[in-house]
Order: sequence, then structure tokens, then C-alpha cells
Amino acid sequence: MIPHNGRPGDPVDKGALIDLRAFMQVLRRRRVVILIVSLLMFGAAAAAYFMTPPRYTAVATVALERGAEDVVKVDQVVPDVVPDSASVDTEVQVLRSPKLIGTVVDKLNLTRDPEFNPALKEGRSAPEDVERNWAISTILSHLTVKRSGFSYAIDLQYEAGSPTTAAKVANTIASTYIDQQVSEKAGATARASDFLEGQLDKLRVQVEAAEAAVADYRARHGLFDLGQDSTVTQAELSSLNTQLAQARAQEAEARARLNTANAQLSRGGTGEELGEALDSPVVSQLRAQRAEVSGKVASLSQQFGPKYPELAKAREQLKDIDQQIAGEVKRIVANLSIQANAASQRTASLNQSLQRAEGTLAVDNKSAVGLAELERKADSTRTLYQTFLDRYKQTLAQRGLERADSYIVAPARVPGSPTFPNVVVFGVIGLIAAVAVSTIVVAILQLLDRGVETTSALEKRLGVQVLGSIPDTKHLPELTDREDRSRPTQLVVDKPHSSFAESFRCMQTSINFNLRDLHPVVAITSALPNEGKTTAALSLARSAAMAGKRTILVDCDLRRRVSNAESSSMSSAGLLALLYGESKLHESIYVEPETGLHVLPRGSDEHHVQPFADSEAFSQLIAALRERFDFVVLDTPPVLTIDDSRVIAAKADCVVLMVRWRKTPTRAAELALRKLEAVDANVIGTSLSMVDVTAQARIGYDDASYYYSAYKSYYV
Repeated sequence: MIPHNGRPGDPVDKGALIDLRAFMQVLRRRRVVILIVSLLMFGAAAAAYFMTPPRYTAVATVALERGAEDVVKVDQVVPDVVPDSASVDTEVQVLRSPKLIGTVVDKLNLTRDPEFNPALKEGRSAPEDVERNWAISTILSHLTVKRSGFSYAIDLQYEAGSPTTAAKVANTIASTYIDQQVSEKAGATARASDFLEGQLDKLRVQVEAAEAAVADYRARHGLFDLGQDSTVTQAELSSLNTQLAQARAQEAEARARLNTANAQLSRGGTGEELGEALDSPVVSQLRAQRAEVSGKVASLSQQFGPKYPELAKAREQLKDIDQQIAGEVKRIVANLSIQANAASQRTASLNQSLQRAEGTLAVDNKSAVGLAELERKADSTRTLYQTFLDRYKQTLAQRGLERADSYIVAPARVPGSPTFPNVVVFGVIGLIAAVAVSTIVVAILQLLDRGVETTSALEKRLGVQVLGSIPDTKHLPELTDREDRSRPTQLVVDKPHSSFAESFRCMQTSINFNLRDLHPVVAITSALPNEGKTTAALSLARSAAMAGKRTILVDCDLRRRVSNAESSSMSSAGLLALLYGESKLHESIYVEPETGLHVLPRGSDEHHVQPFADSEAFSQLIAALRERFDFVVLDTPPVLTIDDSRVIAAKADCVVLMVRWRKTPTRAAELALRKLEAVDANVIGTSLSMVDVTAQARIGYDDASYYYSAYKSYYV
């Protein structure tokens, strides 16, 4: 598994992972409990299934109209609403409204049905409104109204104890919903017609009064045709304004020409200049003649002298022409003066006419203000009356054409089979209950179980090596003789090829490889009594002796002799007699004839237990035994009961802590291990004792017994 940083070589935190094998191990161990609990839960689910009365569900479907029929193209009193998502959701709530359901209750007379009236079931009576509310609540509690996907269809699902009742209630709700929409529209149309009819009567009187007021005002102010008079007066004003502007322009033009002529005359201008300014044809003609004569005079002056008769005649002729021009100019100037005076008079006359017209219009407008107000009121009342009249006619035309905004797509059919209880649902409930309750029971049993089941769990909890597992002879399938099962230590001798004997050979091998010493001193101890340490010590010593090693077993537990577990013939002077100098070593040792095992037991006559482990004599004894024997086994008292066990363990080369399978509390084993470590005892490992290999084969995938079915033929 690659950690989060992506480097495959980094270590993985196994504590953060789920041990699926350990989980399966617990399931296999507790499979009987799980099976029993599961059967109970499934049995309870089955009982509940058969005891639950059947329920039937009927489904009716209604849909919202997406378009309305336009029989009469007028606006409706209650307009059709184009359905959208919000409209559909609103109609869902309408279908669940107590008002609608109350109408259904009344139609079907459900207060007389015991399913909807609990008072009838109990044989008592209740107020009518209370019974009706009970029936409404019963329908709402079993009614499901939901939109069908994203469509405009709405499904009505009703559940009842009777299939006929379920279909009847669902169809009645749908039909009542449709009828209610039609009734609401018809009622709204009728109310609108009555309202409009009353308003028309009032407006008719108001229109007549307003028109009479307008006519009376016109008669009093002489405004019988005010609109036409106003038009003539305004046209006259416009014409007078135009004429006055033209007259003023003409007057200005005449005054300008007169002023120009007078200005030239005052400056001594000639008739030629004046005539050109006044644009007179006579003057222009005379000017042409004068130019011709003037040219003649100039020519004669150059050719002849001043006395020349033709020259004098020409000069007279030129003079006469100048006089004619001057006379014509005077006539034109006089005419200009007359024209200017006439234009001035015409302007004044037009101005007076304009003032008179303006006065007339002002008087008419002042009188028309009141009339206009009266006419506006009359027009407004008349328009309102006409609007109400049109709407009244439209409303009358709509009567009888009302239709619902919804329709029934599919009426509810009588269901042929119950929808509840459902076998699958109850099966799933039973499965969930079985899993949940089994989990709780297994968790409780695991919490109450203080022992250890596998070597991997033991290593994980104690943090030391596990040297192996010692089978419990009471559960070994390879043993058939009840007597063999009752004396497990004898199996090492009688059945050296059994799995029980093989477990001690494995322990001996582990000890040898841990110490690498030819003459090891091994202390066998446990945390508490009855954990199989004495059996393990004797069996280990016999196994080593049968392997050809010179082995001695020292019974250091003065409260429980090794001989008590085997035979009363195992008698000698004993350990304490040897330590106190009351006997020699060879006098204190008992040798088993079958195995050649040397045993230094507790004396049969020793009744007073005194501490000896911290004595110098015991240390010297350990040194002497290491010199004379290849393998020394010390059977020590339990660590948590007798403190001598720690002293003995500290003097041994190594210590093996026995832990009884499923019995020894892990906390006790941890405490014993800490006590041994406190005295620097060399605890090379632990061992599970009295293991049921058949049971462990189903759970202990980390132990060799997990594969017991594969190798048990070797021990048969």
C-alpha cells in the first residue's frame, strides 16, 4: 500500500488500518451466537409479518390542464393559470387540505365506518364534529399525494384495510377535487354577475345626472355649439394674425422706400440716383435718354466750341430731361408717402379686429371651463358605465361554461393484493435487526471476554515473542482414550508423536535459538494460578530428557508440588532440605525411570513455606545444576501471587510466561510482564496454554492450529 506522500518505500501505519482477518476471526468464533441471534430476529420479523393485518393501496392520478377551451373569447372571472412547478406543488397541498378531505368524509359518510371512527370500535359515542375530525385525520394519515416526476400529473395514494375502501376514497378525493374547482369558478361567476348588475344600476343614474348637468350649463351660458364657435374664433384669430403680419411688413417696406427717397433728397441726390433706388420705369427711361443726350453734349463739346448751336440745343434738351426726372421723382415720393399712410391705417384696423377677436375668445374660454369639467365627468361616468355593461354581458356569456383546471387521468382501481406487509421489507428489517443485534451481542461478549485467542493478539498486546501454543488434551481429536486426556503430561511419554508433545519440542527449539547456550536455565511461570505452567514445565523437561539431554526439573513452587500432579512415588529429601544443608544433591533428586528426567521436588514432609529464592544457597544450587545438566527447568510460582517468582526468574537465563487461552486476562499478563522486567528478568517470550485447537482452527489464522485440519493426520 502506498502512503499519502506517494513513496512506496515509506512504512505504513498498520494501526490506522482495519484488520479484516481479525474481524472475520471474531465472526467465526461467535458464529453460533450470531446464528442464534439472527434466527431470533428473523423469527421475530416473520411473526410480525404474519401478525400484521394487510393493507391495500389504491392510486388515482389527476393532471393539471395546460390549455383551456375558448368557447367565448372573453376574459374569465377566475382566469386559467398556466401550470408550472410551483402551481403543481400548490395543488398537491390543496389535495391534502382538511377542507377537501372533510367534503370527502361527508360524501362517503365515513363517520359511520369503524375504520375511520374509533368510537364505534370501542362501542361508545362522541360529538359529531369530533368524529368528523377523527375521520379527516385517519384519511390524511394514510393519504400520500405526490407529483409524478417532473410532469403535471399528481398521484393520490390511499392505504386502507379494505381494497374497496382504498379505491373508493382515492376516487372520491379526485372527483371532489375536480368538482370543487368547477364549483368555485361557477360561484365566482355568479358573484361577479350580481356585483356588476348592482353597479350598473348605480352608474346608469350617475350618467343621466351628468348629461343633464352638461345640457343645463350650456343653456345658461349660451354655449349651444361651443366646439364650433371656438373653432371659428380661433380661425379668425389666426387669419387676423396673418393679415396683420403682412400689413406690418408692407407698411415697413413703404416707410423704408419713403425714408430712403427723403434721405437722398435731403443729401442733394440727383434724380438718377433716386430713380434707380425707387426702381421706377419712367425714371429709368428718362435716365436712358439723359445718358444719350449727355453723350451727345460731350461729343459736340469736343468737336465744336461752346457757341455751337447744336451744342446749346443739346444742353437745353439735357436740362429738360433733368427737370422731367425731378418732377417724376417728386410724384413718386408723394405716392410713396400716400402708400405708407395707407399701410399704417390698414395695420391699425387689423390690430383692432384682432383685439376684439381675442376678447371674444377669452370670454368663450372662461365660460367653457365649467362646461369642460361637467363634460369630463359625464364622459368618465359614461365610459365606466359602458365598461361595466360590457363586462356584465361577458360574465353572463360565461355562465355554464366553467370547467376545472384539472382532470382525472386514471381513476383508482380496486387493488388485488396487499401492499403491506411486504415480505421483502420485513425480510430486510429482519436482516438489519439480525446484523444490528448480533453486532451488539458480539461486541458485549468481546468486551466481557478478557482472554487472548491468538498468538498474534498476544504479541500485539504484550509486545514480546510468542514461542508457540500448547494444545488442550481435552479437545484434541487425535486422542480417543479418556485416560490419556486426563493426564496430559504423560502424553509426552506415551504419545511422543502427538501434537501435544510436538508443541514442547517447538518450545525447546525456540529457547535454544534464543539463548545459544548449551546449558540453559529456563524459568516457567505465569501471571495467575491454574494457567498450566506446572504441566508445561514438566512436559518441557520430559521432552528435553527424551531428546537425550541431561535435564532436571526444579520444583520451586513450594505451595503446589510437581509430584501432586503426577505420582506420589516422586519422593526425595526435597529442595528445602538441600538448601538448608540437611541432605546432599543426589539424595534430593528423583529420577524418572521412563524418561531419565531428574526432578528436584519439594519434600513430602515440608508443610511450612519459607522464602528461599534470594538465598545464597539457591544461587549456588543454580550454578551447580548448570554445571551438571544440559537443560534446567524451574517451575516457579505465579508472578502476581508469590514474589519469589520474580527473584527466581531474575536468576534464570530466560523466562517463559504462560498465558492460558481465553482465560488469562490480558491486563494480568501485562502486569506480570512489567513485574518481571522490573527485576531485569530475561523474558524471551510467552506461550498460549490449554488451547482448543479445533476452535482455534476456525479463528486463529495466525496460528499453526489454523491449519490443523491439514496436518492432523501426522499425529494420528
